[in-house]
Amino acid sequence: MGKQSRRAKHISPEKLRQTLEIGAPQVDALLAAGKTHDAVEAAKQLLKNAPGPEAEALVVKAYQARLQALIASGLQKEAQALGRLVIERFPAHRNMIQGLLRHSELLAENFQKLLTDLLASEGERRRELEALLTRRLIDPGILVRSTVLPEEHPFKRAAAIVSELFTAVTTGPLPEGALLPLNDIPRQSPLAPWKLLIRAFDAFYRRNDEAALANLAGIAPDAGPAPLVSVLRRLMGATPAGVPNETSLSLAVTTVMNRVRGDRSVIQAHLTQLSRALGAHQEKQALGAVQALIPLFRAAPLMQWRTFLVTLLYHWHKHGLQPEGLFRLFPTNQSDPDILRLVALTLERVAWEEALDWWANYVAVAQQKGVLAKQGPDIARVWLRMASLFPADPLEVLDVFDAESEEDLREQIRSGELPAHADRETLLKHAHTADPSTRTFQALVAHYDQWGDSKRAEAEAEAWRQASPQELDPLLHLIRAAERRGASRKALDLLAQAETLNRLHPDVRQSRFRLLLASAERRMREGKVNLALEDLEQLAQEPRAAEGEVKAYLFALSWAAALKSKNSDGATRLEQGFRSMIANSVLADLVTDSLTESVKVKFPPQASTPSPEEAIDGLVRAYALFQSVDRSLPIPDMKVLTQIEKHLSHASLTQLHALCQSGMLMGRPTLTYLAAGHGLTQEGPLQHRFLLARGQTLIGSQGFQQQTRARRCLQAARVLAGRARDLDAVREASQALESLPSELGLLSTLLPPGFGPPPEEAEPTPEEIAVTINVERGSRHPPRLATKKPARLARPKKPKRDRAPFDMLEEMLSFLDPRDKW
Repeated sequence: MGKQSRRAKHISPEKLRQTLEIGAPQVDALLAAGKTHDAVEAAKQLLKNAPGPEAEALVVKAYQARLQALIASGLQKEAQALGRLVIERFPAHRNMIQGLLRHSELLAENFQKLLTDLLASEGERRRELEALLTRRLIDPGILVRSTVLPEEHPFKRAAAIVSELFTAVTTGPLPEGALLPLNDIPRQSPLAPWKLLIRAFDAFYRRNDEAALANLAGIAPDAGPAPLVSVLRRLMGATPAGVPNETSLSLAVTTVMNRVRGDRSVIQAHLTQLSRALGAHQEKQALGAVQALIPLFRAAPLMQWRTFLVTLLYHWHKHGLQPEGLFRLFPTNQSDPDILRLVALTLERVAWEEALDWWANYVAVAQQKGVLAKQGPDIARVWLRMASLFPADPLEVLDVFDAESEEDLREQIRSGELPAHADRETLLKHAHTADPSTRTFQALVAHYDQWGDSKRAEAEAEAWRQASPQELDPLLHLIRAAERRGASRKALDLLAQAETLNRLHPDVRQSRFRLLLASAERRMREGKVNLALEDLEQLAQEPRAAEGEVKAYLFALSWAAALKSKNSDGATRLEQGFRSMIANSVLADLVTDSLTESVKVKFPPQASTPSPEEAIDGLVRAYALFQSVDRSLPIPDMKVLTQIEKHLSHASLTQLHALCQSGMLMGRPTLTYLAAGHGLTQEGPLQHRFLLARGQTLIGSQGFQQQTRARRCLQAARVLAGRARDLDAVREASQALESLPSELGLLSTLLPPGFGPPPEEAEPTPEEIAVTINVERGSRHPPRLATKKPARLARPKKPKRDRAPFDMLEEMLSFLDPRDKW
């Protein structure tokens, strides 16, 4: 009779039952928390106090979890030694333990051999092995702990960087510059996919979906971290990849399933129940499924647990369920700062005003528990993050908080109707008080600029300059502020100070020309011709004054000065020089028209009949010139515009693109529409730009059909711009799409829950893009287009940002199904 059996004979059955009822949940809780070492010790103590088959099975289960934790950490030798000890002590459970040991041996042997071969190889063979390592590396920590790789090997150093940053980035956003060490990892390194994944997570937390998707696109489907790509794409509302089938489960996934006390079918069953309960708004059933899933994911690696938690919170909120019942199921409750932070981060993407509340809760709890200081850069980062959640449009902020004005908003805060964190300025002042730094000064100045309070913005910039006299940014802001007020001389004085700090800074170099030009035009307009000529002499010394069109513009200013001072001989000479320099009557007329308005001088008219080619060339050159000197593009004579629109076939692709931009600047959408159409008939690198211009003009048309065309053009433009890495075009297309009304309109309310993304959210396929281009090529006659934006009487309240719904079951299973690397 064994020792445990003899001990059990002296313990009453009732005592055994009570001991098991108390001890078993404690072991399960430790396992759910991932504390496998403590769970083993607790289970061994339980077996000692209540010997029997149930306690023995619990000990073996705890040992299984401990072995899996060792294997996942790359400690294969330790796992083998412990496994043999468990088999010796519990031979009845040999088969369960031996399966884990065989998996551990396979991992160790494969990696040891691969790394050994890699160190001994060169040339093509080395590249093949590095590619194999890229596919097999599902945990960078394996390289860090490898005894095969030397300590100074580039792979081991890169793996150490990736391991540290991956742990950090999956807990939330990182401070600026935290990812700089990733720059040392080359694109050909087996660690490169992990570098891209870390950057994608960081961009995701910063709500920069374009950057996140761009990084994810660089991860090959067979790379080690590839299984995490689809989850992150779904959280951003992107089209999910297919879910692996039952037969594609890898050994790594099987191990994870064993570790969480069930196979794939168990997790699938609970996720299916949760997905259906959420869709039907059945909170009780949903809570039951969550209660079953939490211990499974808590026993999984930290990254899986956090992903499950964020996804669950996201869907819970999307379906309008209250979070209180959900929080009661978590291993910790609302007094846990980590949970509060995750909730806040999740809600940022769907309801920024609610995320503010959760961030405020996090600050209160974290400071109470002593994990967040009341002063210093850490708390300042939190305040700044909360402030960054506010929309850029102040009217939208007022709409969300149902306030008539900024003063009304503050009055509601003073009366207690709104919390203090509903005021962005208050948050920024908290941040500045906690950590008066460049970041907080920048945020305050930007805030006052955004709200149209130029005086306070300038005062804050002046305080910033006094606090940091060696910093250039406050001076640049003060220069721009003085320039907007028309105080060109004041701006030039400030510019002289900026030049002593950094003469080579691009803004500093460009500002002198711009300010001198504004000063010359203003003085000439005021009749101070001699002072204007002094400015022109200084302008002549600037490098930009020698550029062709800019030189002609300054020549025209000198001609205007001669006309102003009644110097007829000088005016005649300067006119001849100007016209010979321009050599285009359309461009010459546009320059003189502009100066007639800005300096109040009348130029002698010039009779000419330009050819279509000259008219096109003149307007294109005028667009480039007036963009260069930061002046509004004048509108040519209507005959010239009509001539250009009728002869667009004479224009090159570059000219057509410039004409698209010119039409939008002049409020002539017909020109933009026609130039974009001609551009689309020619293959070239500007296809996305022509689609973007066509879509932007169609936004101003009336009718469902034209709005649908606009949406298709903008969607196609965004996809093609992304492929061309034209991020400006991607941003413009996205902004234009946001301004369009929903394609489904009121019909969307008839769709069942979880129906899927509306058509406008789906990324067009290459075939659909080709169809859109062909349709627009054939649409030569413009519809009725709005020539100017209607006056805005009131800002309509925007709906909350809503990601396209996706299936939680598919999301979780795709995350838990890594590809077979072995």
